[in-house]
Amino acid sequence: MQWYGWRVPVILAALVVGLSFFFAVQWLYNHYNYQEPLSRVLRAEKAVQSFSIEKRDGLFNITVRLKGTADLRETYRKLKKSIEDVLGRHPYTLEIRDNRDQELNNAYYYSQFALYEAQVRGNYREMVRYIEERAASVGAQANISLDDENIYVHMKHGEHHLYAVVPRRVNLNPETADSYR
Repeated sequence: MQWYGWRVPVILAALVVGLSFFFAVQWLYNHYNYQEPLSRVLRAEKAVQSFSIEKRDGLFNITVRLKGTADLRETYRKLKKSIEDVLGRHPYTLEIRDNRDQELNNAYYYSQFALYEAQVRGNYREMVRYIEERAASVGAQANISLDDENIYVHMKHGEHHLYAVVPRRVNLNPETADSYR
């Protein structure tokens, strides 16, 4: 079949082969430059029980399930550094999964008010005391730490763990910031 002197089946076949080659090369590039090195790094981390890596719209979504870890802040920072060493400037999200139970959920739910208040007011000692009391009220232990970027909450109740990483900086919209004064 021809159309204005062009052989349509040959053009369509070349288009299909070209696109297939392009997507295969892109898949190989992503797999061997990002997916495989990320998998290697996460498998080597002792605190990681399991993980998954997805890439959507240029963003790597990395989900990690931790084993019981003594220092959430140090573990999170090591994971973040390892991931950044592999990805460089590519954008990513790091989600920490845990095995929380209902008691830990309740303790964390009521602790969130103190967490967010401490972000705004800076009363971190009161926050720590309050979260520890909430955890103790359900028979759990709480370990709270912070750095320049995040507040790290680790609660333990029997064999169950709750891990929460809360950004420290409150981002206010500049247009509405005046209404908070």
